[in-house]
Amino acid sequence: MLALRRAIYGGGNLDAGHVDAIFRLDQRIREKCEPWNEFYVDSLTDFFIWRSDPPNYISEDQGEYLIRNLLRDNKIAGITELELLVNLTHWAVSTPDQLKALVLEAVRDSVLTPDDALYATDRKAGVITPVDVGMIRRTIYGRGGFGDYTVSLAEAELIFELEDATAGADNADGWQDLFVKAIANYLMFPRSAPVVPAAVEYKRREKWLEEQRGVGNLLKEISKNAVSLDKLKDGWANMDTFGSKDRRAEAEREEQRIGEALSRESIDAREARWLTDKISANKTVTENERALLRFIRKNAPQIDPNLKSLMDTLDI
Repeated sequence: MLALRRAIYGGGNLDAGHVDAIFRLDQRIREKCEPWNEFYVDSLTDFFIWRSDPPNYISEDQGEYLIRNLLRDNKIAGITELELLVNLTHWAVSTPDQLKALVLEAVRDSVLTPDDALYATDRKAGVITPVDVGMIRRTIYGRGGFGDYTVSLAEAELIFELEDATAGADNADGWQDLFVKAIANYLMFPRSAPVVPAAVEYKRREKWLEEQRGVGNLLKEISKNAVSLDKLKDGWANMDTFGSKDRRAEAEREEQRIGEALSRESIDAREARWLTDKISANKTVTENERALLRFIRKNAPQIDPNLKSLMDTLDI
């Protein structure tokens, strides 16, 4: 393994050819040792996250390339492939949806059909373990540094599917907290989903920041182009050197975001119908579902009357 690391990293350039070779090696190795697993995950994470252009963005083309190399028989090929996907979806600022879906499908399969599970062997069917909770949490919440805490409909559906399938089981202590907050997040996330800039826009912003040369140089540019003192004064006024205009604009944007937050936090008719349908699908309302309803009742500023009616019926 040391020789392999030296061969690839010796020149300081991990490139697409090396990545192809790593995938081919992994597909041919029958018995994988721990050093290989670590090298596989580390090197491919390095390439797709830290060495991408721009960093932390996985493009649709890269997503398709990864899927071609990670799937066999339309399923994730093995534990190293799963570990790699978890790493990539956790660290990437922008990830194709199908990559996250693959991780969550692997968790679902491991819970519901443990004989075919990729991890945590000799497990009981229909039981959510602490490892399952950790993998789901890490996948759906993504890279925290960029505020990507939005739970999608597909993720919420899968979490409810797991709740229904494991109701009454001896699930991990952290499952209720994950279930409640993930579903509440989907229904009443306090702000609009974060808008991740496209890779081209990200690179444009980085270039703009690199080209900024400080107030002194900006003043020189104004002085050079000014033909009169009045124009220089106008230029100075428009510069907003101390950021007062920016602060006012930011305050206005924040007020708008608060308005959006209040709207999002409220449970509207569509969201109430989705949740009541999910809860009514079972003969018995689970304790986790009750905990979810209590959380919503406590935190949502407005709740659709139909959902309120269900809460009243359940004495919540």
